Amino acid sequence: MNRISNQDIERHYFEMFLKVYPLPPGAITYDDSPDVIVEGERRIGIEITNFFLEEGSLSESEQAQRKLRDKVVSEAQRVYQAGNGKKIEITFGFDKGNPIRDQKKLVRKMVELAKHIEKWRTGEITKDTFKAIQELSFVYLNAKEYEDAKWRVVHVHNVPVMSRDRLIEIVRDKEIRANKYKKCDAYWLLVVVDFINSAQDQELQIDGFDKIQTEIFEKVIIYKTLFGHILEAK
Repeated sequence: MNRISNQDIERHYFEMFLKVYPLPPGAITYDDSPDVIVEGERRIGIEITNFFLEEGSLSESEQAQRKLRDKVVSEAQRVYQAGNGKKIEITFGFDKGNPIRDQKKLVRKMVELAKHIEKWRTGEITKDTFKAIQELSFVYLNAKEYEDAKWRVVHVHNVPVMSRDRLIEIVRDKEIRANKYKKCDAYWLLVVVDFINSAQDQELQIDGFDKIQTEIFEKVIIYKTLFGHILEAK
């Protein structure tokens, strides 16, 4: 099966965006640097990027932590069952305020917790039971044993309000790369908030939003998928 490319994803976002935002008349071409070119009375280049809540290179960012959560839960189950643990199922919720920093230590604590509760009845485990594991916010035990038992992560998150400062960071990053764009009469920046991704989901701050300044982009547009919410930030 062929992997979906970034260009395919960007095209998907842009075609959704077209349903809620009228573009100037012109032929649309999907390209790279910028991602879309509209050939009309003017040649408009549109760069597309995602509005992640945090820079992805940060170890505490949601996109990094999601991968770590899945990894430590899988490893904790492997270690637990390798030690003749029962084929129970455990679901874990994680505290965003306490990101995973020491994976081995966390795995060890989760295995100890599983051994402690393995004979308990099915149900939610009280926080007092795992208060020493600061990375966890929720634990649920399914005491029934299954041949293909699987430990899981439940992703629970609050939806924050959009950060203007973070938006400015994104715009400045794209400005630095603008010298690689093909020649156009004007450039727009389309910043996509994919609501289904907890590393992006946020409420657009529309009322009282203080517009941002940029010399490169004629328009900076924030678009939240599904809901069709639009904010023109410039």
